[in-house]
Amino acid sequence: MKKHLTRRKFLKLTSIAGVAASLPLSGCKKEPIKVDDVDIEAIVVGSGFGAAVSALRLTQAGVKTLMLEMGKQYDVDATPNPFTKTLSPDGRSTWLKRRTILPVTSIQFDIPKYVGVLDRVEYNTSYMRIFRGTCLGGGSVVYGAMLPYAQPSMWNEYFPYVSYDDMLNKWYPKVKNVLDFSVIPDDILNSKYYKFARVGLEHCENAGMEKVMLNAGVNFNTIRGEINGTAPKCAIDGQLLYGANNGFKNSLDRNYIPQANATGNLTIETLHKVDSVRQLSNKNYELTVHKINEQGETVVVKIYTCKYLFINAGVVGTMNILLKSKHLGGLANLSDEVGKHWGNNGNIMAMRSNLREDTGADQGIVPVTAYGDLNNPITPLLAEQAPFPIGLELRQLLALAITKNPSRGHFKYNPATDNADLYFDKSQMEISRQAMKSFVDRLNAANGGTLEQFWYFNGKGYGDDFTYHPLGGAVYGLASDTTGRLKGYSNLYCLDGAAMPGFSCCANPALTIAALAERNMEKILAEDFS
Repeated sequence: MKKHLTRRKFLKLTSIAGVAASLPLSGCKKEPIKVDDVDIEAIVVGSGFGAAVSALRLTQAGVKTLMLEMGKQYDVDATPNPFTKTLSPDGRSTWLKRRTILPVTSIQFDIPKYVGVLDRVEYNTSYMRIFRGTCLGGGSVVYGAMLPYAQPSMWNEYFPYVSYDDMLNKWYPKVKNVLDFSVIPDDILNSKYYKFARVGLEHCENAGMEKVMLNAGVNFNTIRGEINGTAPKCAIDGQLLYGANNGFKNSLDRNYIPQANATGNLTIETLHKVDSVRQLSNKNYELTVHKINEQGETVVVKIYTCKYLFINAGVVGTMNILLKSKHLGGLANLSDEVGKHWGNNGNIMAMRSNLREDTGADQGIVPVTAYGDLNNPITPLLAEQAPFPIGLELRQLLALAITKNPSRGHFKYNPATDNADLYFDKSQMEISRQAMKSFVDRLNAANGGTLEQFWYFNGKGYGDDFTYHPLGGAVYGLASDTTGRLKGYSNLYCLDGAAMPGFSCCANPALTIAALAERNMEKILAEDFS
C-alpha cells in the first residue's frame, strides 16, 4: 500500500495574489509566495488528540501528510524554558489577548498580545465559556493530564456502535502504548504534596462514595525528582495550564507527533489557520489558509488542495471551519446535524471550606484521585480532587465534577463575526448544579465543612459557566457515520472532540477521543485507502 499511496500527488500549494490582496494583510509581501509542489495526499487540520492520532497512523501507512496548526510550537526541550509560569505570566500564556484568562477571575495579569498556549472563547449567545489549547499538541499541552476510562455502565447509551470490551482491551491500550499513563505511585501520593488528595479519599470513603485513582498522562519519575531535588520544580510549583517546562507532562508533541514526524511522511506548518474549505469538481478539497505572525496578524493567504482531509481542529476550530464552509457553499452538502448536540461534559466545580483537618499548603498540580458518585440521586457524577496550590493552608478542597447532563447546545455560523456562535443558556446547567449540591452536602454531612461562596467563581457557589471539555457539533452517527466520515462527502473526516456526543461517560474525554480515533483510523486506512 505504501508504494501505491506515495506515487500520487494531490497537494498543490500556491499563494494566490488575488486572494491575498482582497484581505487586510499586515506585513504581507506584495509578490505572492511561490512554493514548490509537494507529494502530499492528506491534510490534518489541528494537532490535538484526534489530529495527532490521525497523523501518526496516516504516516505509518506511508501516506504523505500535512499537519496545519493555528498555534505555535513550544519545544519543551528548548532553552531557556519555553513556557511561562502561572503566577508570573507573559504573552506565552494566552492566545492573542492582553490579559490572562485563567478561571481564577480575581487574579489576572496584563500581558503582551501573543500566540500563547491557552485560549478562553466567549460568546454573546452563550452562558458557557470554552477553554482550549492553542499550540502544537493542542489541549494536551494545557490540560490536567487526567485520562480516566469512560464508565462502562453508560457506554452503550452513548457509543452503542463500539464494544466496551474492545475499548478496554484494544483501543485504550493502543493509546497507552504511545501516550503512556499510570496511577500515582504510593510514595508520591504519601508525600506532603498530595495530602489534599489523601484527605479527599478519606472523605469520599466516609460519605460512602467510591474511591477512584485516576490515570495520569505524566512521568511520575520526573515528579519524584522534583520532590527529592534532582529535577527542576514544575508539577510541585503549580505549572500545568501554561505547559510544563521540565517535561513531566506526556503531551502529544512529545509522543504521537514526533513519532509521525520520524516516519519522514509528515510536514508540519504552525501558525497556519484554516479559514474555509470547498470541494472541487474532481472531488479534491481546497483549503484557504491564513499564515499568521506571532501577534495573530495575517501575513499571507495560501491555497492548499488534497484528496483526504481530516478536520480535527478542536470543537471551536472545527465548528468555525465546517459551518463557515457550509454557509459559503464550499461544503454545502454537509448534514444539517453539523453544529448540533454540543455539550460541556457536565463540567462543574465547587469548593468545600471550613474543614476539620489540614489539606496541605504545598500541593502537587496534577489531579490523581476522584470520588465516584454514580448513584447520585440527581444524576451520575464523577468528581476529581483538584489542587489549589497557592502555598497557604486553607483547609479547603476543590472538586471538578463531570455530570451526566442531557442538555445540549448548538453552534450557528454568524457572518457578522465570521465565527460559529454557541447557544447554551444558564438553565441548561441546573441538573449539574443540583447534582453537585447533593454531592457536597453528603460530603459535608459525613466529614464537616461548608460550601464556599467562592471568589474563584465570582462569589457563586459553583463554577458552572466554563468548560475544559467541549464536545459535539459533528457527532458520530449523526453528522458523520460511526467511523467519522462526514455525511455528504467522501474522504472528509472529523475524529476530534466535535465527534463526541456532548458527554464522555463521566470521564475526561481526551483518552476516549484518542482511542476512538485509533479505532476509526484503522477502519479508514483499510477501507478508504485501498
